[in-house]
Amino acid sequence: MVIDEVAQLSSVENVLIVEDHRDAIEVLKQVVSATFEQASVQTAVTLAGGLKILKSSRFDIALLDIGLPDGSGIDLVRYINAEHPETISVVTTIFDDETHLFEALRSGACGYLLKGYSPDELQKYLIDAVSGRPALSPRIARSMLGYFRGEMQSDASSGYPEKLTEREMDVLRLIAKGCYVKEVSRLLGISANTVSHHVKNLYSKLNVHNRAEATAAAVQLNIFQPR
Repeated sequence: MVIDEVAQLSSVENVLIVEDHRDAIEVLKQVVSATFEQASVQTAVTLAGGLKILKSSRFDIALLDIGLPDGSGIDLVRYINAEHPETISVVTTIFDDETHLFEALRSGACGYLLKGYSPDELQKYLIDAVSGRPALSPRIARSMLGYFRGEMQSDASSGYPEKLTEREMDVLRLIAKGCYVKEVSRLLGISANTVSHHVKNLYSKLNVHNRAEATAAAVQLNIFQPR
């Protein structure tokens, strides 16, 4: 693990888990404790309970189930994206269909994990999320790539409606690697405002809405290969 990742993990102090299955809550709490040693954890078992906690507390990361007794956890993703955009939202669910997947990602989720992983595997995904890499189950990543391939095949011949500039591809490659705006700025020797401008343009050209979709596009364009 690199020094930057260690620093990012140690910066996680508050974690929210919204999940209605007690066994799943216990597993997630164990994984969180093993991954973020100094973090305190709050839990809720309903949508309403999660919203109540979010209105009074701030979190570094939120692990959210979709199928809650009183609604969809995607509503929590939307709330976090609007009110606490600094919070990393990771969906943990049994739903592997594209409808739930893209609704969650476009609502602001930074990760989408299918239930059933071992604690060690979950820990890896949480490290990915905090380090800026999309936390995506392999099946979900394949689904996203399949979606983008379909989009590309339905387009004329160039793959995407508008071609990216060399600088936009540089920015996209670094975003896919997990770099944030300030780090991209430092690595490319350009201002953070310029990086943000490039991100806005490439998102528009690729018709993507977040880092996870941008990463899938980078893979499809053969400018980034996940490790």
